Amino acid sequence: MNTYLFYDVETSGLNPAFDQILTFASIRTDKQLNEIERNSVKIQLRPDIVPSPQAFIIHRLTYEDLKEGLPEYEAVKRIHQIVNKPGTVSLGYNTLRFDDDFLRFSFYRNLLDPYTHQYSKGCSRMDIFPFATLYYIFCHKIIDWPQNNGKPSFKLEKISEQNSLVTSGRAHEAMTDVEATYNLARIFAREREIFNYSVEFFNKQKDKTRINKFEKSINIKGHTFKLGIMVSHQLGFDNQYMSPVINIGKSTQYSNQNLWLNLDNDNVLSFVSNPEESMPLIVRKRYGDLPIVLPALDRFYEKIKNENREKAEANLKAIANKSDDFFKIVTFHKEFKYPYIPDLDPDAALYQTGFFNKHEKKDMTDFHNAAPDGKIKIAEQMSTERIKTLARRIIQRNHPLNSLQASNFEFDRMMNKIRSPGTEDAVMGYKSDTKLNCKDASKELEEVLKLELDQEQQEICNWLQAYIKNI
Repeated sequence: MNTYLFYDVETSGLNPAFDQILTFASIRTDKQLNEIERNSVKIQLRPDIVPSPQAFIIHRLTYEDLKEGLPEYEAVKRIHQIVNKPGTVSLGYNTLRFDDDFLRFSFYRNLLDPYTHQYSKGCSRMDIFPFATLYYIFCHKIIDWPQNNGKPSFKLEKISEQNSLVTSGRAHEAMTDVEATYNLARIFAREREIFNYSVEFFNKQKDKTRINKFEKSINIKGHTFKLGIMVSHQLGFDNQYMSPVINIGKSTQYSNQNLWLNLDNDNVLSFVSNPEESMPLIVRKRYGDLPIVLPALDRFYEKIKNENREKAEANLKAIANKSDDFFKIVTFHKEFKYPYIPDLDPDAALYQTGFFNKHEKKDMTDFHNAAPDGKIKIAEQMSTERIKTLARRIIQRNHPLNSLQASNFEFDRMMNKIRSPGTEDAVMGYKSDTKLNCKDASKELEEVLKLELDQEQQEICNWLQAYIKNI
């Protein structure tokens, strides 16, 4: 049976490669949005996690809450089973930009397939946040939109409060946010036509078919480039969350990426001497994924600001007149490859090292099936260094009494980097970012303590101060 799985996570920080999920909550429904079941998972704080004070004063989880949870390895296996139930469409509010990244990296570092919930056995993903943007533009009266300084607020907490989506619980509590998202989806579903239209943006084949049928295009030197309208909250209120775009083709380096160039900027060809500076104008879209691209139909196009339409038209004329400059920009972006990070930490290596191969998957299955004391031997016999390292870390994080001397050394080296005040010892991430260390967390805590905190938040800060010092 095909089902929707509304879910939400609360985390130790904002970095999906290095922070961890602390709570997971979900409501499963049928396709008519009738509730079937609920699940809640609470997870212990890992020993290598330096908590982000900013995150903790928002979700207000305490050490007492978390010590009742499962070790991460056991909890993540359970979550993996929930989201991979055949026919599951996983969705939430802003999940594709946040929660789903945490799922992927959680699965990866715990030697579970990080992608099957996106495509295998009828599973897929969706997101209610872009639905909200579409409804705001095209079906504005569906809910009462909260305001912030004269602009609409798309924060789930504010929408829920304004429309009484949840009458108990507090915001940023996983199940409360799930209930708010579920109830918002039920309201959106009252306008069934636009709801079904929105759902199909997250169906890979239907999204591809729609885009291939776009009629408006421009022909440059015998090449046809389709025109569309991108809809995204990230485009901002001042742009009415819409932008005219041109499809400049597929990436030659990443076959699943279609490249779209924003046209409502001043003279896009001004970047020809340094195409890298035009990176903010390029959106790399996969079929069935964000952002949403509409056909450039008149009824959609008229929603775009006059100023933006004029810029788009000027850019299209410039592209036609200076086609060589245009193709230089196109070629740069089609051939662009993400930089290789040589000192990337294994926890953050999901995208750089690629999919697990069949030999690794066999080793992973053996590892999962083994008893805790048997995992040590299997870890040392694994076929590649990356899954061997990840397996050792699983043992150290979840079964420290069974850990190997070798895994102690590797894990202690990472812990020493977290404790070190030197930037040269940072644990490197896939965006050339770093894992939060004790020094930076202490600085963050100093800034948080300057805020107006209630008693509960102050007690959380007191605990964090002692916890970080103890690390």
